[in-house]
Amino acid sequence: MQTNNDKTIPPFSFLRPNPVKGHGGFNGYVSLPIGHPWYGKTYPKLQEVDIDYELNYSEEQDGRWVIGFDTAHASDERLKISSSDSFNSCLESLGRREKVREEANRLLEQAEVTEWWELEQEQERRVNLECHEKREEGRHWYQHYPDAFPLDLWELFRAITYEIHGKITNDLLMETVSHHSTRSDKLDAYRIYAVDGWIQHGDDDYRRRTYKPILGIRYGMGVGDYDSPFVTYETAALFNLDPLNRDNDK
Repeated sequence: MQTNNDKTIPPFSFLRPNPVKGHGGFNGYVSLPIGHPWYGKTYPKLQEVDIDYELNYSEEQDGRWVIGFDTAHASDERLKISSSDSFNSCLESLGRREKVREEANRLLEQAEVTEWWELEQEQERRVNLECHEKREEGRHWYQHYPDAFPLDLWELFRAITYEIHGKITNDLLMETVSHHSTRSDKLDAYRIYAVDGWIQHGDDDYRRRTYKPILGIRYGMGVGDYDSPFVTYETAALFNLDPLNRDNDK
């Protein structure tokens, strides 16, 4: 049977004639589109399926995944046609065909429920991710400090270590990291550029002269939740702490 590989076509069931004579007339199958949770799963891995006949078929066909069961089991007495009367034999065959159709539809039903459940889970994950991103966006320091420019936190740690010790070793660097991580494990590094050598504090009229880069490590959303490490312009130049490349004008 040719199946359409268009993933917009939902799962559907179908029957095929059983090639083994005397063991039922038809086998049952379900065709699944790309993206279905069962797509690509071989039948031994579909333990959650609950039908009367054991799954024993799973193959890719025309871009879709087809799973199913056959009725050609010698031990399955229910499907053997033993009547010598052709009319009764025909009735038995029809009855068995309907039984296979019922089981194929049960398999389809379970495939649809699984797909629906997975879509619900994906929607829930998406909503949770959006909520998380909004929370993170709301907590991020630069939302409240429009004049601040993000820095690479690791580079700032290296610059602080170099400023203090005149060299960088792994132990000294870890000491710097540990010192600045005591208040929080969520840190942001930033730089604020002074205007003509002056830095203004918030909306106040108070200003102070600055002779070093204004660098900060924010560890919370409170007004004073930050450290302002001392780093010279020379050290800042060595560790890429001038994102706007303004220090060269000094």
